[in-house]
Amino acid sequence: MIPKEKIVAAIEKRRTIRTEQTNAVRLVDGSGDELTGLVIDDFAGRWIVQTVDESEPTLDPSLGYRSLYWKPLLKKGKTVPQHLAGETADEPFCVLESGLRFEIDFRAGYSPGLFLDQRINRGKVRSLARGGMLLNTFAYTCAFGVAAAMGGAATVNLDLSRNYLHWGKRNYELNQIDLRNHEFLYGDVFDWLGRFKRRGRKLDLIILDPPTFSRDRRSGVFRVQDDFGALADRAAACLNRNGLLLCSTNFRGITFNEFLRILRAGVQRPFQTVPGSMPADFTGEQYLKSVWLQF
Repeated sequence: MIPKEKIVAAIEKRRTIRTEQTNAVRLVDGSGDELTGLVIDDFAGRWIVQTVDESEPTLDPSLGYRSLYWKPLLKKGKTVPQHLAGETADEPFCVLESGLRFEIDFRAGYSPGLFLDQRINRGKVRSLARGGMLLNTFAYTCAFGVAAAMGGAATVNLDLSRNYLHWGKRNYELNQIDLRNHEFLYGDVFDWLGRFKRRGRKLDLIILDPPTFSRDRRSGVFRVQDDFGALADRAAACLNRNGLLLCSTNFRGITFNEFLRILRAGVQRPFQTVPGSMPADFTGEQYLKSVWLQF
């Protein structure tokens, strides 16, 4: 059984993060909580335990979880978490992040619908959004779009999955956002950025958070180390004066400084940078590299 006292200590460290307004947090983050090889994400009392060890973990029921699911860290692809204890999460349910509502679905596979490591960046987008126009590329379930819309922006969400765009629309509706004021575009990000430039469409804030490795609809391969610079340059061409570009990657094969070099080599316009940060509940490896580019 995984040591209860260490999990209790990790939960206590997150007491000020896990609140009535935010109930989706990382409860345990491996070595950062002296529990190497163990990650626990809490989605409103429904826990997903991830382990390097492929043997089924055992957690003391008195820890207070509502549901307990397990997903081995080393298994790649759309691995659906396995139910271990407590009630089953067979249907989508809602969580809160800074008062915003998001739909979670444990049956979805790789991710249940919300990347917890982007909480700080979503909060900043919300604070900067008022009166602007945001483009959320690789939108997934449109969490950045929701944050911007709740901050007072008009938003455009772009993804190569119609299913995720529909999920994103449900997230907007959960927050009582009128969909008529926002766009949900299906297609390839490079293609749409080219269209925006040709049409002279300008934006105030663009989110670039692509998967580490992905394919477009023509089976072209996107690799962070090879293609992010060109992507950022194409996005920068669509920004208004004083526009902002959030560039983010969880690719572990490069350092933050190498990521900056990729951006400086790729983007042809001058810009200033402000580093992003990971939420305080992510106490282990600081794998997420994010930077704000101010033009």
